[in-house]
Amino acid sequence: MTNQRKHRSITKLLPSMLVLGLTATYLGGCGDDEEPTPTPDAGTNTDAGTNTDAGTNTDAGTNTDAGTDAGTVTPDTDLAFVRLNTNGSVDTSYASNGISRVSLGTGAGTVRDAMWSVSRDAQDRLVVFATKKAEGTRTDTDRVVARITTNGALDETFNATPAANAKKGFYALDIGGLGDSARHGLVQADGKIMSAGYLSQPSGVGAQSANRIVMLRLNDTGTVDNTFGSKGVLNSAPFATNDPTKEWGISEAYAAVQLSTGDYITTGYGRAAGVSGNTVDLISFRYTATGALDTTFGVNGAFILDLAGDNDRGRDAVALKDDRVFMVGSATRGPSQIDALAVVLTANGQPATVDGFTEGYKLYSFDRPDEAFFDVEKKDVGNEEYVAAAGYRAGGGEDDDAILLIRNMTTGTEFVGAVPFSETENDRFWGVTFGPDNKVYAAGFVTEGGDNRFAVARFNLDGTRDTTFGTGGIVTVNIIAGKLDEAARAIAVQADGKIVIAGAAEAQ
Repeated sequence: MTNQRKHRSITKLLPSMLVLGLTATYLGGCGDDEEPTPTPDAGTNTDAGTNTDAGTNTDAGTNTDAGTDAGTVTPDTDLAFVRLNTNGSVDTSYASNGISRVSLGTGAGTVRDAMWSVSRDAQDRLVVFATKKAEGTRTDTDRVVARITTNGALDETFNATPAANAKKGFYALDIGGLGDSARHGLVQADGKIMSAGYLSQPSGVGAQSANRIVMLRLNDTGTVDNTFGSKGVLNSAPFATNDPTKEWGISEAYAAVQLSTGDYITTGYGRAAGVSGNTVDLISFRYTATGALDTTFGVNGAFILDLAGDNDRGRDAVALKDDRVFMVGSATRGPSQIDALAVVLTANGQPATVDGFTEGYKLYSFDRPDEAFFDVEKKDVGNEEYVAAAGYRAGGGEDDDAILLIRNMTTGTEFVGAVPFSETENDRFWGVTFGPDNKVYAAGFVTEGGDNRFAVARFNLDGTRDTTFGTGGIVTVNIIAGKLDEAARAIAVQADGKIVIAGAAEAQ
């Protein structure tokens, strides 16, 4: 099938836009934003105007992301962690019989503790990228960066002198009392912490509010890094306009990866100013190590991927050892045809030449109408470099299924397939990582008889399940019985091979 694919790019970054069109042949499409645990959205929700997913969709059953409390009462949730031994058994020496719960605060209405991702530091502590209900009578969410000790407790040496909206163990960001959307984050090689996300803010054009990229950098002590942005915060609207009568575009950062130069490249989605309609494109920008937008990146400051005039989304990214960036997400090739997506860019924002990719991208079809990768990780194995991406496929009247990609970036060989926890029940992958054993670990949830459970599977590099782990390569853990508000969002493997599954579950 041949369709119109466009790399849209900024010509004068703020006041005007240029669209470049190219015709290409490709394979697949794009999923809509994350949804409550068992029920996929299958592309039925659209990004309306200036606000894509900030408050309109619930996040994996654990969060209404950056929204406000519209009066609907849902159960409060806490962050939850489970540690497993290398064989998949629960490590009862961790926290309370292997399970830790961490409350960031009491939820209200639909706003409660939620997790997006984790990153492991050099001491095997987990840095958690999350949101919580704002303090007092406010009904929006604040962004949270928390650090968890190796025994599953808040690390009170992190942000040891907290502001009123936080406490020892986590830093909370509040910008103007508005609902923040935290996304992926990372612990840098120097120990500093980068948190990516976005926030809908008034643009100053009429009554418009538009999503802007918000990046937060902390020192390893949990204090703001004043060498980045303004007091540690970058608040960026690359699709702003200079004309007070013309509405801005929208921009979101789902991840920001660091290059060897110290610069950051983002992935996410949005819409350039002056582009009609309500669809969004995969967007990417480069920022300097101090937080300045680099207008030499891509074409006039941006890489924008629009495959067929419909929704295309970046969900996560990793920096490869040659400073290329491997992005994952979803893209749309036609009505009810949303496929998982991988994109590889050079450090300068140009489509990279990759075996099996078309002008820097590749789509993966899993025979369902709604498919997406949500997380990606990388690892060097000997002289070869691997990436692994995880997500799910949904729709078509069938149960959700977890999907997995394992690609050898050195040789170009890859495993890709649906790898469900259950053949009959809903299951999804949200997080993926590599272990020191060179195995791939993917985590999410599985629904069993109306009860969601944390779930993790271990794979060999060829995509086969490692049957020495758990039962047939799978382990499930029930944090709270009989509830759907339970899902693992991330996974980390310690230096000793023990596995920590991280997510959120209904509060007890």
